[in-house]
Amino acid sequence: MTGRLSFRRLAPALLAAALLAPGAAADPAAYAPGKLWPVHITLSAEEDAAIQPRGGYGFGPPKAPATPIDPNREVHRNTFGVDLPWGTGAVAVGDQAFAKVGIRYKGNGTIGDAARTIRKSFKIDLDRAGGTGRFAGSKSINLHCEVTDPSRCREVLGYEVYRAAGVPAPRTALAEVRLTVPGKYDRELLGLYTVVEAVDKSFLKDRFGDDTGLLMKPEGLREFEDRGNDWDKYKAQYLPKREPTAAEAGRVIGFARLVHKGDDAAFEKEIGSYLDVDTYLRFVAATAFVANTDNLFFGHNYCLYLNPRTSRLHVIPWDLDRAFANFPVLGSNRQQMDLSLTHPYSGAHRLTDRLLAIPEVGVQYQKLLKELSATAFAKDRLLARLAEAEAAVKAPLERDQRAAVARKEPPGASLMFGTPPALKTFIEKRTASVAAQVAGVSKGYVPAPLGVGGPPKLGALLAGPFLEAMDKDGDDHLSRDEWTAAGKRVFDACARDGDGKVDLKALTAGLSASLPPPPEGAPPGGFTLGGFLAGAILDRADADKDRKLTADELQSAARAAFDEFDRRKAGRLDEDEFADLLTAVFPAPKFGPPPPPPKAKQ
Repeated sequence: MTGRLSFRRLAPALLAAALLAPGAAADPAAYAPGKLWPVHITLSAEEDAAIQPRGGYGFGPPKAPATPIDPNREVHRNTFGVDLPWGTGAVAVGDQAFAKVGIRYKGNGTIGDAARTIRKSFKIDLDRAGGTGRFAGSKSINLHCEVTDPSRCREVLGYEVYRAAGVPAPRTALAEVRLTVPGKYDRELLGLYTVVEAVDKSFLKDRFGDDTGLLMKPEGLREFEDRGNDWDKYKAQYLPKREPTAAEAGRVIGFARLVHKGDDAAFEKEIGSYLDVDTYLRFVAATAFVANTDNLFFGHNYCLYLNPRTSRLHVIPWDLDRAFANFPVLGSNRQQMDLSLTHPYSGAHRLTDRLLAIPEVGVQYQKLLKELSATAFAKDRLLARLAEAEAAVKAPLERDQRAAVARKEPPGASLMFGTPPALKTFIEKRTASVAAQVAGVSKGYVPAPLGVGGPPKLGALLAGPFLEAMDKDGDDHLSRDEWTAAGKRVFDACARDGDGKVDLKALTAGLSASLPPPPEGAPPGGFTLGGFLAGAILDRADADKDRKLTADELQSAARAAFDEFDRRKAGRLDEDEFADLLTAVFPAPKFGPPPPPPKAKQ
C-alpha cells in the first residue's frame, strides 16, 4: 500500500463502531451473504425460569413453570395466547459484549413447534434494561430458530427474493447461538439460527430515507375496512409502534375507507395517493412466488409503513420460515408450488382484487411478472443463491444436529403439516409454473374460498394436504375406500388397551404419526395434527360414550361421514366436498389477536 489505509484493516473497527453506536445507520456488512455470527446469551437461573413461555390456547405450547409470574414483569402475548415474559441478561455478538439487555422468547406457532427443544427464537432489546448498544444500527436482534425448516435456508432465500423483486425487506445473516445459565447450561450450543434485520427506525431510514413516519405491525388484519373516524377502533389490530398524529391516523382511515367503500371511479383515481402501488404489486408477486401463505392475505406477518415523504403506505414482509410451501393450509405442497401469481390467496382480497381490476394496473402487473420471471424469479439465479445458502449452513447445521442428538432432542420440530418440499424441488417446479402462467398457458392454483364471515372453514385449510396424503391413485379425488383405509391406518398406528380399544392419548399419537407423517425421528409434541384433531374424532366416533374407540366405531364413523358428503353418490369426493366433510368433523381454530396481558405495575 502506498499512503492508503486498507479496507481490510479498517473494516473490523468500522463494524465494531456500527455495532455499538446509538442511532447508527443500518450496516450492510453485518448481513453479508453467508455471514455467521457467534452469539452467546447469558441468563441467571432466576431470569431463565422467569422468561419461559406460559399458557396458551391449547395448540401444544410448553407448560407454565412452577415459578409464578412477577406482576411487575412486562409480558408479550402472542397470537395463540402464550405469554412471553421479558427478562434481563447479557449477550455477546462476535467480539462485542452487551450487558443488561432485554431478552424474551418470540414466535407464534413456532413456540409450540419448539416445545420439545431448548432452541427457541429470541428477541433481544439492547437498551430495554438500560444499555445503549446497537447491532448494525438497530437496538433489536432477532434470532430465529427455524425449527420448522429442515433446510435452515428459507428465511435467507425468501427475504433475498423479496429484495431482488424491489420490495423493502429485511436482510439476514446466520448465527450459532450458545446459552449459559449457571448450574444448568454452560455455553450450551442451541444451534444454527437466522439473524433477521429488525423493521425499526434504522431499517426505515435505510430503505425510505426517513424514519419519522408511522410504523405498524397489524395482527389479524386481512382486509382494510372502514370503521368510522375514531382511531381507537383501528389501533387494536393495526398496532402502531407509537401513537399516530391526527394527520397520520386520518391517512390510514382514509385508505381503509377508500378500499372498503370507495366506488370504482374514486378508487382508481385516488388509490395511488394512499398506496405505493408499484411496491405493493412487487410485494404481491414475491409473496405469491415464494408460496408464503402465512402473510398479509392470512392477516398476519407483515408491517405497514406510512412514508412521511409521500404520505403513501408500504407493505413490508415478515417471518418467512413458512415460505416455499412450508405452510400448506391453503392447498397441498404440490398445489402451492403451482400457486396463482394473480390470485395467491383464498377467496377475495378487496385491495388486491380492486387494484388488478384497474386495466392499467393489470397490464402493469403482467409486465412486472414477465420482468421478474427473468430476474428475481429466474431458475438459474435462484439455484445459485440456494447453493450459496446451503454451503453456508452445512457445517453449523451438522453441529446443530449433533448438539440436539446429545440432548436427546429431535433435530427439528414435530411438524403439523409434515415435511416441506426440498428447496431445489420447489425452485424447479415453481419456476416452471411461473413460466406457464406468464405465457398464458396456465392460471396456476387458486386456493379454495374459506367462506364469508365468521371463523374460517377448517376443511378449506386442510383439504388440500389431506387429499394429497390420502389420494393413492392420483386422480385428485378421495374415494370411499381411500378414506376408510386412512382411518384404518390411523387405528393401526395407535396403541391399544387390553380390550383392543384406543383412548384419547393413543389416538393423538396415532394421528400425529399418520396424517401426514411427521419428519423422520420427530417425537409427538408441539403443534401436531394429533393434538389438534383427536378430540373431535373421538367425540364423533365414540358410539358407546366410554371415551375409547374400537376399530369398528372408527370405521363406522368414517363411512357415515363420507356418505353424508357424497351428495352426488359418486363414490368419491372432490376437494370442495372433502373440505365440507372436514369442516363438519373438526372444530374451527381460534385465530386472531388474543386479549392483551396485564400491564406491568409502574
